[in-house]
Amino acid sequence: MGSAAVAAYRELLGAVLRSCREKAGMSPTQATKLLNWYSSVKIARLEAGAIKVPEDELERMLALFQVPAGEAEKIRFFGEKARERPSRVTASESAFRAYVAEASEISTYADQLLPDLTQTVDYANALLGTSLRTAPSDVGREARERVEAQRPLSSATPPELHIVVGEPALLRPVGGRLVLRRQLEHLRSLVERPNVTFRVIPIDHGEHAALGLSFTMITMAVPAFTTVYTEGLTAVSYADAPDEVDAYRLAFRRLTEAALPAEDSAKLLDRRIDELVQ
Repeated sequence: MGSAAVAAYRELLGAVLRSCREKAGMSPTQATKLLNWYSSVKIARLEAGAIKVPEDELERMLALFQVPAGEAEKIRFFGEKARERPSRVTASESAFRAYVAEASEISTYADQLLPDLTQTVDYANALLGTSLRTAPSDVGREARERVEAQRPLSSATPPELHIVVGEPALLRPVGGRLVLRRQLEHLRSLVERPNVTFRVIPIDHGEHAALGLSFTMITMAVPAFTTVYTEGLTAVSYADAPDEVDAYRLAFRRLTEAALPAEDSAKLLDRRIDELVQ
């Protein structure tokens, strides 16, 4: 793997280990003492993905946190990935891609734009060209990475993907009419897959809990872990505290209830594509 891929799995491993520690009811200070480490700074850096976790230390953590055997085996796999020596060819990989690659279920919502995991390279290019976080020279590369992140969705064992969008996302001509039409056609082919559900919240629905927001909730079955990915003007963030995840889970359930049924959502998407063809 390239250096970015190794760093991505290091970050993923740190987040999962933090979740295991919290499930075990231990504070960073308690875990540090029981592991005979010199300072709680080490566990903070480890959980942030800033340092590697040697194999023997990982085993001690798994034992201390009493991680079930099946989950421990998967975490060892993350540890192996995180300890690999980077190849000379840098891989186009991010923490988001690592999470998606390991996911069993993904729930994504966007009000004004189509979600990252549904975007074509031209649509992504148009959006990233306006980003305050992406340098102009990096726009093309990041657009391609965004599309590459979608690969697991069409693998032999894809995660379940639940998509909810606001109707404005189907109307906003990102990149122009032709780019939007091809984007919506791509989305139409995506929602035909058996692992994908698609719902639209019509404009006339009015207010709801996530109006104007977007988020992606990524769940792994083994180990049992969920994180919520959000993007801001200057940074991206992940939230995996149980109360935060519960809030996003409730929001997504309510968004799904507010949306049109799947069949009506598909018909609305078809009508919008027809309008763009004319």
